[in-house]
Amino acid sequence: MNNLLQIREKIKRANLLYEAQLLATKNGEVTPYRKSVFEERVRQAQKEMRFKESKN
Repeated sequence: MNNLLQIREKIKRANLLYEAQLLATKNGEVTPYRKSVFEERVRQAQKEMRFKESKN
Protein backbone atom coordinates (compact mmCIF):
# COMPACT_ATOMS: atom_id res chain seq x y z
CA MET A 1 0.00 0.00 0.00
CA ASN A 2 1.19 3.48 -0.79
CA ASN A 3 2.48 5.56 2.16
CA LEU A 4 0.11 8.38 1.26
CA LEU A 5 -2.87 6.02 1.44
CA GLN A 6 -1.71 4.74 4.84
CA ILE A 7 -1.40 8.28 6.14
CA ARG A 8 -4.89 9.13 4.88
CA GLU A 9 -6.30 6.01 6.59
CA LYS A 10 -4.63 6.95 9.89
CA ILE A 11 -6.02 10.48 9.69
CA LYS A 12 -9.47 9.12 8.87
CA ARG A 13 -9.38 6.73 11.86
CA ALA A 14 -8.17 9.53 14.16
CA ASN A 15 -11.04 11.77 13.02
CA LEU A 16 -13.59 9.01 13.58
CA LEU A 17 -12.26 8.41 17.08
CA TYR A 18 -12.33 12.14 17.83
CA GLU A 19 -15.96 12.39 16.71
CA ALA A 20 -16.88 9.37 18.79
CA GLN A 21 -15.22 10.91 21.83
CA LEU A 22 -17.20 14.11 21.32
CA LEU A 23 -20.40 12.08 21.27
CA ALA A 24 -19.31 10.28 24.43
CA THR A 25 -19.16 13.48 26.47
CA LYS A 26 -21.26 14.02 29.55
CA ASN A 27 -21.61 17.43 31.14
CA GLY A 28 -18.71 18.73 29.09
CA GLU A 29 -16.30 16.01 30.27
CA VAL A 30 -14.89 13.57 27.77
CA THR A 31 -15.35 10.08 29.07
CA PRO A 32 -12.83 7.44 28.03
CA TYR A 33 -13.94 6.01 24.70
CA ARG A 34 -15.75 2.75 25.09
CA LYS A 35 -17.96 1.37 22.39
CA SER A 36 -20.82 0.81 24.85
CA VAL A 37 -20.70 4.45 26.02
CA PHE A 38 -20.67 5.68 22.44
CA GLU A 39 -23.61 3.47 21.44
CA GLU A 40 -25.63 4.56 24.49
CA ARG A 41 -25.04 8.26 23.70
CA VAL A 42 -26.11 7.68 20.09
CA ARG A 43 -29.32 5.98 21.24
CA GLN A 44 -30.04 8.78 23.70
CA ALA A 45 -29.42 11.45 21.05
CA GLN A 46 -31.76 9.63 18.65
CA LYS A 47 -34.47 9.50 21.33
CA GLU A 48 -34.11 13.20 22.01
CA MET A 49 -34.32 14.00 18.30
CA ARG A 50 -37.47 11.88 17.89
CA PHE A 51 -39.01 13.56 20.93
CA LYS A 52 -38.28 17.04 19.55
CA GLU A 53 -39.67 16.08 16.13
CA SER A 54 -42.85 14.72 17.66
CA LYS A 55 -43.41 18.01 19.50
CA ASN A 56 -43.26 19.98 16.23
